Amino acid sequence: MSPGSWLSRPLIVRAAAFALSVWAIVEFADFAQAVAENRPGAWPTAGIAAVVLIAALISSIAGFAFSALAGCALAYFNLDPVNAVRTILVCSLAIQLYAVWELRGSIRWRPVLPLLFGGALTLPLGVWLLVRLDASLYAAGLGALLVAYGGLVLMRREVAVVQGRTWTAVLAGALGGVTGGLAGLPGVSATVWCSRRGWDKQQQRAVYQPYILIMQLLTIVWLHWQAPLDWQMARNFAFVPFALVGAIGGLAVFQRMTNRHFHMATSALLLVSGAALLARAA
Repeated sequence: MSPGSWLSRPLIVRAAAFALSVWAIVEFADFAQAVAENRPGAWPTAGIAAVVLIAALISSIAGFAFSALAGCALAYFNLDPVNAVRTILVCSLAIQLYAVWELRGSIRWRPVLPLLFGGALTLPLGVWLLVRLDASLYAAGLGALLVAYGGLVLMRREVAVVQGRTWTAVLAGALGGVTGGLAGLPGVSATVWCSRRGWDKQQQRAVYQPYILIMQLLTIVWLHWQAPLDWQMARNFAFVPFALVGAIGGLAVFQRMTNRHFHMATSALLLVSGAALLARAA
């Protein structure tokens, strides 16, 4: 982006970017000082910040799969599961809010609504399964499916365009409700559905991005209702600037991609998400 185009942006946008930059610098300095002084837990905290930044950067190129990527990496830090969920939820919501804001001019609610209708119907089931069942077998099955689908699409040069009917959107949204509640991945089925419509990259993200955001908000509500948590998440907000910096970088890459490259990136991220689920289930 040229300096002129940046200066032409609204004052509130420039002020927000400046505040984010200061916030990120302050948090980075605090983490660096903690590492230098060898404080207890300093290295894992710095590692979590790096994971959040990288996962946000990669996932924001296509607009989904932050939870899968970050969740897989955070598992190696032996975090308390509740704290890991808090970190992922806070950072993921920040990423989705930023993405939806940037894409707000392209969002078309008509194709989003059937997805949301299906997702709202099945989300309680997904959260119920998460609370009561061992999800490792489910994660392994979904991971294998995503790896197979992502690999197949990557090997194909052309994608067959399928006419999108309302009932197929409701079904895709319903699948996202189950996977969102159970594995934190509401956007996988919606992404696949959008990729088969023959839309360009902007049209696809303008549909599944708001769907993911709203589904994540609903997941928090349902999870808190079925399994109340002690929501003392203040320290997790320290990772938000790293998530947003990664999201800004990922969205910048997205804006420069061709439709073909976006299709390849989406397919690759489906494959990577599946691999991450398989790793978590192992």
